[in-house]
Amino acid sequence: MATTIKSTDLDFDAIKNSLKTHLIRSGEFNDYNFEGSALSSLLDVLAYNTHQNSLVANYALNESFLSTAQMRSSLVGLAGGLGYTVNSRTAAYAVVNLWIEDTENPSSVTMPAGFKFTTTVDNLTYTFQTRDTLTATNNGSNLYYFTANSNINVPIYEGTPKSKNFIAGETASTDSFVIPVTNIDIATIKVTVFEDPSHLVGTVYTNISDATTIDVNSAIFVAKETPNGFYEVSFGNGVRFTNTTPKAGNRILVEYTTVAGPSANGARVFTAESTVGGKTLNITSGTAGGGNEKESIESIRKNAPYLYASQNRMVTAEDYAALTLRNFKSVISDIKAWGGQDNVPPSYGSVYLSVDFTTEDATVIASTKESIKKLAKDLSVASFELQFTDPVNTFLEVTTFFQFNPRLTSVGQSAVEALVQSATSDYFDENLGKFNQSFRRSNLLSDIDAVDGSVLSSRASIKMQSRFDPADGAIDYVIDYPAPIAQPDDVEYIIQSENFFLNGKTCFLRNRISTSTIEAINVADGLVESDVIGSYDAPNGVLTLNAFAGSLISGEFMKIVATPANESVINPTRNNILKFDNEASIARAVLTDTL
Repeated sequence: MATTIKSTDLDFDAIKNSLKTHLIRSGEFNDYNFEGSALSSLLDVLAYNTHQNSLVANYALNESFLSTAQMRSSLVGLAGGLGYTVNSRTAAYAVVNLWIEDTENPSSVTMPAGFKFTTTVDNLTYTFQTRDTLTATNNGSNLYYFTANSNINVPIYEGTPKSKNFIAGETASTDSFVIPVTNIDIATIKVTVFEDPSHLVGTVYTNISDATTIDVNSAIFVAKETPNGFYEVSFGNGVRFTNTTPKAGNRILVEYTTVAGPSANGARVFTAESTVGGKTLNITSGTAGGGNEKESIESIRKNAPYLYASQNRMVTAEDYAALTLRNFKSVISDIKAWGGQDNVPPSYGSVYLSVDFTTEDATVIASTKESIKKLAKDLSVASFELQFTDPVNTFLEVTTFFQFNPRLTSVGQSAVEALVQSATSDYFDENLGKFNQSFRRSNLLSDIDAVDGSVLSSRASIKMQSRFDPADGAIDYVIDYPAPIAQPDDVEYIIQSENFFLNGKTCFLRNRISTSTIEAINVADGLVESDVIGSYDAPNGVLTLNAFAGSLISGEFMKIVATPANESVINPTRNNILKFDNEASIARAVLTDTL
């Protein structure tokens, strides 16, 4: 007789009932009282054991695939099998100008690598340092500006340099040398191999990720994260890879830097820890950025297959995104690529990249874009023109109303309203803020309904908010929203802006009722100040302002909100990113006694 136990039944009670059914159908226990006998305890043990084994089997199977694995260690291992190096924590850095004044007029002044600077962020002290030796020459006024790659913009990096020595054994070519530290910036790892422990001059090895060409004589190493979160250095096997692997008795010096990651971002004021040649070092400080935590498991899950599919060449738009992210991951938070045929308007023969940088430093951004262009020229197999377009942030304003029964909670109305607002903010933090991330109102409302037992139901209205900085003079503006805008209404205004100055008067924008025409309304008397401001294209989500000469009352930007055609789902495309405006959003309770 075939078993009645189904392999898909993992519930304890279901397994136990299946065992009972099997015994009854065997014919020997037709009238047996399972619950009133010792056999019930035996069935409990069998069911429990089966239940546990099934869970372990399912867990192990899930951890074997990139799409279903939940443990970071599993994803790191699976990504490594695809040739993907998981991003480590990265150091924050700032671009500064460094100079001294020296009336003695030396021919040049040298600043050694590792020159240290201190700064504070949130009352915590961090150390930044140079990574290369810098030189300075007289500019003709006894001022000596230090240069990096012939540029006075000098990067300084947060972190603490460290090193670890290993002695290679007989199996050095197949061994991995583990650094038991979790907060390493993997890009800082340097490897030098000495013939024996007493030698002071050795062979400097190159990280395979930085090697442009590799042959049998290449001295290379591989650095990667281990499943337990540490980092390891390994070499070729001397047969298929390279014959310059360490030999037994060689001393292997691994130098690296431990970093604080994003906590050092935002540092602005830097102080040199010492003088340069006895002269005070002057610093024009920049704002630190680029510090990141280790790559998240969801990022690994997303990016590893893309990089594997690219095979180190740029053919599809996804190849451009994957290889750009791999080579410039220290300064890139997120990236989106699309073909020119998908652009608006179409631009055939082009590839578009939108890069969300970790820094706002214009010099770093411009330099990185030039490096990306060079990379694309080297790896592209077709003559595509690479074009950059900046990310466009659209902020969503959420107005939430929820039925609130005070008899079902021990906290007050204002506290529950705060919880609802916090749940809304958490939803955006967890699900939005990156390219290709969509807003779904139903998911948000589910989170809100789960906030407290006193929240019986909820509803939310959504507005799309665009921000721009009006320039001086009458300028045409085209504002793209990430979704179609609602058609004109005979009751509600679809487009509205915050206040601004126009012709010396305080005004705001809104569409004329039942039309897509944009007017400027005088706040003082509610009359139309100008009826030729612009219009909006509802299906394409485009707002046009013609010869707009408004100016800001305060702040850095002007807000214009639009009601989306579909408030339930907003799917941003291309370079659009959805974010949350917490200050412009509200949560209000509607009292009810309904249970």
